[in-house]
Amino acid sequence: MKAFFPFVLVALSTLGCAQFQRSAGSGYQEGIPYVEQKDRNTGYDRQTRQTAYELGKDPASLNSEDLEEIRTRQQLRQLERSLSSKKEREQYSKILPWLKNDSEKVSFLSIPSIEGRQQWINRNNIWSRSQAPQEEMKNLIETQDIAVGMPQDYVRRSWGEPMGVEVSGNPIYKNERWKYQRQVSTSQGFRKETRYVYFEGGRVVGWETE
Repeated sequence: MKAFFPFVLVALSTLGCAQFQRSAGSGYQEGIPYVEQKDRNTGYDRQTRQTAYELGKDPASLNSEDLEEIRTRQQLRQLERSLSSKKEREQYSKILPWLKNDSEKVSFLSIPSIEGRQQWINRNNIWSRSQAPQEEMKNLIETQDIAVGMPQDYVRRSWGEPMGVEVSGNPIYKNERWKYQRQVSTSQGFRKETRYVYFEGGRVVGWETE
C-alpha cells in the first residue's frame, strides 16, 4: 500500500505569507487586502482556506470541528512565529516530534518562559515517550515498516539513516522529505527501489515508492 503527501503542501505550513500575484478574474479587488477577502464559493478567507488545505480538508465542506482544528493550527503557527531566541527554537524543535497534536503544542508554546516550558516538559514526562514506543510502533519497527504519525526517531530504527534529507521552510519545524534506496527482488532479477518519506512536525504524514 502506498501513501503520499505532497511536499509542496508541507512547505505551505512553514512559509507563512507566500508571494502572491493577482490574475484576471481571480475575485480579488484592488485596494482590499487579499487576506481579508472571502471566497465566493466557500465564504472563508484565504488564510482559512490555506490552513484547511494544510490539514487535508476541503474548504467547501468544513464543519464546526474542522473550523476548531483550523483555529488551533492558526494559533499554533502564530505562536511558532513568536519564538524569538535561538534557545527557544531549539527547545521546541527537540520535543516537537513527541508532542501528540496541535493542542498540546499550543499548550507548550503558550507558557511565557523557557524555564516554565521546561517544567511542563518534565511534568508531562515528554522524554519518556521517546524511550517507550507504543506496542504498534514496536511491531512496525520489528517488521521494518512505518506508519502515518510515526516519529522520525522510530523511522530511523525501522529503516535506518536516510541517504538524503530535504528540508521545507525553517528546519526547527522538522518538515522534511527523507530518501531511501534498496535493492528488491523481482521476476526479472533485482532492481533499485526509491522510497520517499514525508514528515510534518517530525512525524510521518505520507510516503511514496518509485
